[in-house]
Amino acid sequence: MAALAGVALGSGLSGSASASACPNVALRSGPSEHLPDCRAYEQVSPVEKGGADAVTVQPLFPAQASACGDGEACGIAYMNAATAFAGAPGNELPNAYLATRATAGWQTTALTPPTLQPPANGPAKVSYAFSADLSQTVLRVPLQPLTEHAPAGMYNLFLRNANGEYSLVTASPPSKPPEAGCGGCFAFQDVPAFAGASSDFTHVIFEANDSLLGGAPEGVENLYETVAEHVGLVGILPDGKIPAEGATAGAGIDAAEEQPGEIAHAISQDGSHVLFEATADGGAPDEEQLGDTELYDRIDASSTVEVSAPAQGAEPSKCETKGGICAAEPAQFWGASTGGSVVFFTSKAALTKGSYTGTEGGAENPGNDLYRFNVGTRTLTDLTADAVHEKEDPNGASVLGVLGTSDDGSYVYFVAEGNLAAGASSGKPNLYVWHGTAESAGTTKFIATLAVPDKQEEEGVEFDFAGPGSSYHSDILDWSEHPAQAQAYVTPDGTHVAFMSAERLTGYENEDQATGEADHEVFEYSAETGGLVCASCDPGGERPLGSAFIGAKLTERVSTPFHQPRALSDDGSRLFFSSPDPLVPGVSGGNANVFEYEEGSVALISGTGGGGDVFLDASASGDDVFFATREQLASSDKDELVDVYDARVDGGLPMPAAATPGCQDGACQGRASPAPAFPTPTSLTFTGSGNLARSAPPVKPTHRQLLARALARCRKLKDRKRRSACIDTAERRYASKAKKSSRIVVQKRRRAAR
Repeated sequence: MAALAGVALGSGLSGSASASACPNVALRSGPSEHLPDCRAYEQVSPVEKGGADAVTVQPLFPAQASACGDGEACGIAYMNAATAFAGAPGNELPNAYLATRATAGWQTTALTPPTLQPPANGPAKVSYAFSADLSQTVLRVPLQPLTEHAPAGMYNLFLRNANGEYSLVTASPPSKPPEAGCGGCFAFQDVPAFAGASSDFTHVIFEANDSLLGGAPEGVENLYETVAEHVGLVGILPDGKIPAEGATAGAGIDAAEEQPGEIAHAISQDGSHVLFEATADGGAPDEEQLGDTELYDRIDASSTVEVSAPAQGAEPSKCETKGGICAAEPAQFWGASTGGSVVFFTSKAALTKGSYTGTEGGAENPGNDLYRFNVGTRTLTDLTADAVHEKEDPNGASVLGVLGTSDDGSYVYFVAEGNLAAGASSGKPNLYVWHGTAESAGTTKFIATLAVPDKQEEEGVEFDFAGPGSSYHSDILDWSEHPAQAQAYVTPDGTHVAFMSAERLTGYENEDQATGEADHEVFEYSAETGGLVCASCDPGGERPLGSAFIGAKLTERVSTPFHQPRALSDDGSRLFFSSPDPLVPGVSGGNANVFEYEEGSVALISGTGGGGDVFLDASASGDDVFFATREQLASSDKDELVDVYDARVDGGLPMPAAATPGCQDGACQGRASPAPAFPTPTSLTFTGSGNLARSAPPVKPTHRQLLARALARCRKLKDRKRRSACIDTAERRYASKAKKSSRIVVQKRRRAAR
């Protein structure tokens, strides 16, 4: 039997030896009795839901909870895609709701915009983004003007305040509005996408795939900023020129598809810094960076600094001439401090004197190094210089990706194939943590060697994540650049990280009972103690029934670029995860249940029915854990629809909230509550699936359709080389999934496009 150090079993189902001493003991009768930490269940979603599930879990939309601390109202925003709750405005997809906790119980406010009108040739694709305290919401709405001066017949972004009033974010119309009735045109033009905001939402940045201001190029992504309904262009290079190929926030967004790369903290909390990627024009500060994507910081809407410029004395070029110019390498944004003072990015270029990426040897594919840029001092530091291991690491550190950073930029967790610290293995995905300050050089520590991606996963080919028994056995999503998939969580102070791995990192047996393949387990690392524990490994040493996971499902956190569900409490003392294994007595295995790991013990958070409950989010302290379930865990819950619950420390309601026949004044479940005194975090990408839904999932575009859309966008590129590269990328991504006959058609289109 494998060693069992690091995990202890809670006391029965409760995880608490003194449940009778809880101050809310009278409110913990029934299903709440098994909960740890004196928790009690509270039904968050309305009793009357118009026959609709409170949360649609296939596809599963992101949910976001407020911090619920320091006098802040506790709340959660969530969505469904079935039917609006009785009396709530809006009937298109998805519908959004904000639940806030008052003395009398949970009150629900509908956030869905009224009288939606879908495009003529496609569905209404409504998006929601929330401020951190849930008091403000950014909505992307097709065709329907919600303010007096909003242009009709196109997509617009609106900001909804706590009083339910709208202001227009996309206050500058496109230079060439779309043709009337051309619903399909929105796949290629005049579509905005929210990209971030200052903490008070007075500064909002967004991308649009067309020109909204004079000088902005047409037909490409451009980055804009709105302050008090005044729109300004962000994508301006240090030499004052506007990049001909546009600019994108952070690592970028496809505005039409709303598929972002990493863009968290692309705008600082006070709005004074906006980070963007754009193609260098060969001007200052580095003439050799012609045609490569570099990273820039727009400061106070008045000047631009190149973050990824080579430091003095560096030799960044890889010496393959392009038209007589020695080409540098593109940079990729991975994160920034909340204040905008520190930026992290990767590049294959040797940007400092101590950098080694394999470029000196003329390697065909040099490795990425991870860089840290101090905006205040304009200092660039290579965190992964690896020249001492040139023989075993010919391409240097070969950084694969970043798991996350602390809010102040003093910690960064990343994965690299280079040997950067004792215990690491060259050529394998090693997990490291770097810790330092502006005054210190910092240190890098090895944490663990993760599971190696197979060839299919490494090349980014789409494949089926079917869960237990599927071909998904690597840890590649721990360092994914796509926020909706990223399966790791770093606490705001950077001292703790939770992640998933199919490797036996602490000695536990993780071969699946049915398939014999390696299942994923959930681990937590403390940078303060250097300790690594397996939170989800069975305390009795039994082999798993399937993979444990962080977030809502195995292969997707269902996060947004602006908010990740809090798998860890801010102090790292509580870890929330899901598992199909019966980790505590009295729980049947097979379907996912939500668990808490605290002080070496595992306790059950969701109900004992084993119905496949879905973790949604938690408060900053972990006192509130929100999840979706069909199980009736409160006396107020009389139906078998999916509801949102809060397993709340010292919680419980003295009586069921009074139900009304419908919603009044935009509020559901009891009397309308006053406007919440907190903002709403952002949610952009609505993808993923769960295991609660009974209705058929919406029809997704076929690979053939996706390929056609991608090729159409490629044709709009004027530069022949970029057009050809775009077509090649589109074919690699989609053509392998199309039928053979479809490929023949694609090849004809490709030749015609060129």
